[in-house]
Amino acid sequence: MTFFKFIMSKLKRQSEQSSLTLAQASSAVTELEAPVSYPALMVEGGVLPDGSRSVFYGWQSKALTLRQYILSKVVLDRSLMVFLKNGHPVAETSYLQPPDAVAALTVRPGDLSKEFLKEPVMAASFDHWDINFFHWVRHSVPTFFALREAQYKGGFILPYLQPWQAETLKMNGFENAPQATTHHGHQYAFKQVIYTDYVRGLADFSVSPLSARAYHTLVAEAGGCKPDERDLFIFIERGSASNRAMPNEAELTEAMREAGFTVVRPETLSVAGQMRFFARARMVVGSLGAAMANVAWCHPGTVVYELVPAHHQNPCTLALTTQMGLLYWGDLIETGVEGDNHTAASLRGFDVPAVVGRAKQLQQYVV
Repeated sequence: MTFFKFIMSKLKRQSEQSSLTLAQASSAVTELEAPVSYPALMVEGGVLPDGSRSVFYGWQSKALTLRQYILSKVVLDRSLMVFLKNGHPVAETSYLQPPDAVAALTVRPGDLSKEFLKEPVMAASFDHWDINFFHWVRHSVPTFFALREAQYKGGFILPYLQPWQAETLKMNGFENAPQATTHHGHQYAFKQVIYTDYVRGLADFSVSPLSARAYHTLVAEAGGCKPDERDLFIFIERGSASNRAMPNEAELTEAMREAGFTVVRPETLSVAGQMRFFARARMVVGSLGAAMANVAWCHPGTVVYELVPAHHQNPCTLALTTQMGLLYWGDLIETGVEGDNHTAASLRGFDVPAVVGRAKQLQQYVV
């Protein structure tokens, strides 16, 4: 064998062992939409008359193209929520997973189930954070809605559904669709899978007209009020949420109640109940977290005041409020935690008078 042939053979073997892109793994690709870049919608453009500047000032949404893919004869690794084609991981189906773990992924015959091969087509509909409300609203709900608009007749790849997740499936008319309920530690073979870019979070920081249409449609179908019927100033209490816990939230809750805000723990309501409740909002105040996904149900022009922990500065809520035509303001909350940390509890409490004062200041922008 010549040196050239040896090198080409080695490169071929390396290529065969490497991860695939979605385009490489797909038998068909369809463009769903192409969101353009938008500047963030903020109260006073992000700078108040007193000189205060909102966190994420100057942020803009991402322009991109969102697509739907047809994957034939693939295997899903449930733990990483990554698909494999011909034994190779499709790296782009990974959502915030370690690249090394994805690259090392293989089909494990002892963990492989073929029970769903009888279904002609199944749609992927969630990421590996399968019980996070924000992820479900941002990734799964647009996926269901896109398939609903396409009059999809196939089934769905799902986690073990919580009641609120089953409710969103039903809202889109898919309660009787075939369901492939999957479990961690297992792998599943599928004949054909529909995969959309929403599932992998590609639209998280973009202004998606399809997502906005999904949220507006579902709120209207759930019986949400009209824009001129809004009557609530809402404070979202995180309560028992363990991630990014604040030691004096109860004190802030009481102060916000005394300031005229209606306190809510959204998880105590059905999804339709959350839609109807937040459609009534004139203003929403809350800490960065899953419950802030409920601003998706608000009418355009609603003011959203977010308390952003210094150790996890994520503009995901801002992207959603901009998409939905809401006016955003965010204040950075010093927590005493060093570096970026998605879950760490704060070492400091809220500056309650400052938060309440800012909320009252922002009320003048409520319409």
